[in-house]
Amino acid sequence: MKIRTLALTLHRYIGIFAGVLLVIISVTGSLLVFDDEIDHLLNPHLLEVVPQAELISPQAAALTVAKAFPDLKLHSIAIPQARDGVYKLIAINSKDKPIEYYINPYNGDILGSRPWAQTVTGLIGELHVHLFAGELGGTIVGMCGILLFVVGITGVLLWNGWRRLAWGLQIRWRSPGKIINYDLHKVGGILSVVVLCVLALTGTAIVFWSQLEGPVYWLTGSRPKPAEVVSQVVAGVPTMGINAIVQKAEAALPGAKTFMIYLPKQPQEVFYMWMRFPQANAFQRDAYMQLDRYTGKILWLDNPQTAPLAASIENTQYVLHFGQYGGLLTRILYFVIGFIPVILFVTGIIIWQQRQWALARRTEAIRIRQLGMTRQIEDATKQ
Repeated sequence: MKIRTLALTLHRYIGIFAGVLLVIISVTGSLLVFDDEIDHLLNPHLLEVVPQAELISPQAAALTVAKAFPDLKLHSIAIPQARDGVYKLIAINSKDKPIEYYINPYNGDILGSRPWAQTVTGLIGELHVHLFAGELGGTIVGMCGILLFVVGITGVLLWNGWRRLAWGLQIRWRSPGKIINYDLHKVGGILSVVVLCVLALTGTAIVFWSQLEGPVYWLTGSRPKPAEVVSQVVAGVPTMGINAIVQKAEAALPGAKTFMIYLPKQPQEVFYMWMRFPQANAFQRDAYMQLDRYTGKILWLDNPQTAPLAASIENTQYVLHFGQYGGLLTRILYFVIGFIPVILFVTGIIIWQQRQWALARRTEAIRIRQLGMTRQIEDATKQ
C-alpha cells in the first residue's frame, strides 16, 4: 500500500505540474514524424519538381547559391532522395541566422528560400527540442523525458486490470461521464505506456548523450570517439571540391549513398558526411563520416554495420526515438501515440478536479455536522 500511495502521489503531481510541457513535447514529436509530408503539402512550389533526365551535382547546387549570394556562408547540403525532390542548402547570413535555399536538381534554378526557423522542421523541431529556450530548454526537455517515464511506470503500478484484463481495458461508454473519463484515462495510458516510455528514455538519452557517452563507451569496451577531429592545414593547398569529397566517401563505403553534407567553414574544420545503405534495415542504414577538407582522408567513420556496441547503442536510440523502423505503420503509430498525452492530461485534470470537489463536499459536510452538534450541545446547556 505504501508503494501504491507513493506511485499515486508521483503520478498525480507530475501529471499536474509537468503535464503542459509533456503535452507540448509529445504533440510536436508527433508532428515531426511527418514533418516532410506536412512541409511538402504546405510548400509544393519549394519542395517538388517534375523529374527530368539527370541531377546536377551537389557542387553545382552549392555554386548556384554561392554565386547568387556571395556574402553567405554555406553550411550544409541535403541531396534529394526522390526524383521529384530538391536540393536543400542551408547558408548563414551576416546576422548569423540560417536560411534554407531550394534548388531544382535538374536545371539549377533557385526555387526560393526562407529562414530555417520558419520551416516546419525548424519551427516544430525547435519547440520540441528546446521549447524556444535554447540550451536551458533542451535540459528541461531531457528532464521531462525522465518525468514522463516515471508517470508511465507509476501508471502501470496503479492500473487495476492485471487480474481481469478484459475489464481493465474496457471503456464503459453507457456509464456516467465521470466513469467514461476515468476509463479513457486508464485505457489510453496502459495502451500507450510502452511506446511513451521508449520515447521518454531515448529522448532523455539523446539530450544528455554528452554526459552518457563516455561511460557507455567505457562500459562496453568500445573504442572511444576522439575528442576533436580536425583537418591538417597545408599551406597553399585548397579545400577539396564537394564532388571529390562525395566520391572519396562513397568509395570508402561501397553501396552507401551520401544524403547530407556539412561543409567546413574554418581552416581546421572537416567535412561531415551522412550516408545511407538503401537496402539495409533501419538499425544499420545510416553511416557517419568525417573527412579532412584538404586531402579527403577519412578521420572518423561510424559504420552501423560494423560499429562497436556503444556506437550501435547511440544509433539505436535515434532509430527508436524517431520511429525510423517498421515503415509507415510505425510512423502512424508514433504519430497517434504522441497525441495520447493530451487525452491523459485532460482526463487526469478532470479526475483530480472531481476528487478535489469530493473532498470539498466531504469537508463541508463534516463542518456542517460538527456545527449542528455544537448547536445541539449549546441548546442542551441552555435548558
